[in-house]
Amino acid sequence: MATLEVAYSNAKGRHWMVYGTPFRSLHLLLDDTAATLRKGADKMAETICVLDGIPLHTMTQFVDSSQIEEALTIPDALTIAREMRDDLNEIVAMVHGGVDAKVFNPTTENDVLNITSEIRHWILFFDGIISNWTPAIPRIPEF
Repeated sequence: MATLEVAYSNAKGRHWMVYGTPFRSLHLLLDDTAATLRKGADKMAETICVLDGIPLHTMTQFVDSSQIEEALTIPDALTIAREMRDDLNEIVAMVHGGVDAKVFNPTTENDVLNITSEIRHWILFFDGIISNWTPAIPRIPEF
């Protein structure tokens, strides 16, 4: 849950700060990705409560417990796409490692795999942006 929350915060920060030629497509992709991450974190918090646990609930707790780093700087758009894709890949690897280690009960396992399925969908879009990257060509002023 903490990693999902940090990834959500990273996605939202990148969404607000992306600039340049790919602004519109990357801006919308980051927003859609953030929504998936927020929904996943909410589902995990609900599951923790149902299982008589107490979910983490502060940003400090999330950052301290996350498997990914909080994005403290906002780089160029291509780096934003790569970093977001890498964050998402880390979440998928972490969840699949937990499934392989049998740390989830069957219902929770199904829930986390559904979340990673949605995340993998967004990874494909980030990979597409990264692989088809063409930087903007500066316009030469006409005289």
